[in-house]
Amino acid sequence: MTGIIITGHGTFATGITSALELLTGHQDFLVPIDFNSDHSEEQLKENLNAAFDHFRDCEQILVLCDILGGSPFKNAVVLSFGDERIKVLYGTNLGMAVELTMRCITGQVIEADTLADELIEIGKTQIGRYQYVPAETSEEPEEGI
Repeated sequence: MTGIIITGHGTFATGITSALELLTGHQDFLVPIDFNSDHSEEQLKENLNAAFDHFRDCEQILVLCDILGGSPFKNAVVLSFGDERIKVLYGTNLGMAVELTMRCITGQVIEADTLADELIEIGKTQIGRYQYVPAETSEEPEEGI
């Protein structure tokens, strides 16, 4: 089984988890770890360690962080040292999280490094800009009446 930890500043983790649960239902293999303004880094480490402990029997653990270099990312990286099962990603968006969750639900077993690379590519495809383009109209008059 793959364990998923989502972490980030403020309520990023519970926000994405809330959206995931709306789309996929509650999943026991998913743990959100928020880093609120009233939390210390020590509390963050304790919460991350508790999540890692929760997944101690998992074959692999993916940690999805909000941004590169933030406290959730830095602490997840430091705590992952020495545990090859743990892969830490940053720049997480909902598209990545949905894809990972659906793969876990369907039981797709993919090696963690390959899975991480695929999720990064999926995340990139979820970024874009909508631009309105008006429909072209025909200049020719309609035949008939």
